[in-house]
Amino acid sequence: MSVCPVGLAIVMIACGAPPAKQDAPLKTAAAVLDNYKLALGGSGAIQSVHSLTVRGEVESSGQSAKSSFIYYAKQGKFLLRITRPDGSQVSSGFEGSVSWSLSPEGATIDKAVAIDSVRRDADLLHALHETDYFQKLELAGVTDFDGRPCYWLRGVTSWGKAGSQYYDVKTGLLAGDRFQSDDPGGGDTTEVYQDYRSFAGPLTATRRTSHSGDRTQTFTFESVTYSDLPDELFELPPAVRAQLHPCPGPHSPRRHARSL
Repeated sequence: MSVCPVGLAIVMIACGAPPAKQDAPLKTAAAVLDNYKLALGGSGAIQSVHSLTVRGEVESSGQSAKSSFIYYAKQGKFLLRITRPDGSQVSSGFEGSVSWSLSPEGATIDKAVAIDSVRRDADLLHALHETDYFQKLELAGVTDFDGRPCYWLRGVTSWGKAGSQYYDVKTGLLAGDRFQSDDPGGGDTTEVYQDYRSFAGPLTATRRTSHSGDRTQTFTFESVTYSDLPDELFELPPAVRAQLHPCPGPHSPRRHARSL
């Protein structure tokens, strides 16, 4: 979820929604993105989402049992909590300036992923202004993705990563994307979005699978709600704040956190 994820930034089966009306093949990236907004339910439906809570399950390669997750998002912020089969919990979040993760092993500040990439994942309205996150984005043609013909948008993000997006020609919905991994020495990451459904809001992909190298992870949404969430929910955990502002040792100068 970049789910983030996440951002987890964070879709519904087309069984409840008619495909976007399309009289002729689309010729520009702008036309494909406008068609996508309509397929989701229109700009009004997208703008109506100010907060959301998602609950579901996670399947990861190398794990025999599923984990459960709960994802909270409010414009510009998110919090993801995953409970493993053994009962242990890992979490990650973004409160507008710091991307972090927390596990039984301790807290980590994420400095590998560009902060603009995290902000995009936390932007609940990014479908309305997708091009703001790209230096350039162009229609490269129609190609097969996940077994269906898709409009292929190709570009470079504002943080310098090459990427592609694939929009289903029939429905107008985002079928998936492919982008350069932020992992050191990593290759491409491919994400597939399936089973779009409506939960009294814009269509949402309820099955999201990420492939990176030999790793695969699938988030399956079981419920999505839009009740308002308090800002306090997204505050940095104490262990993360301690990473940002470590206490100086008896013989060491005070260190200042570097702005992300």
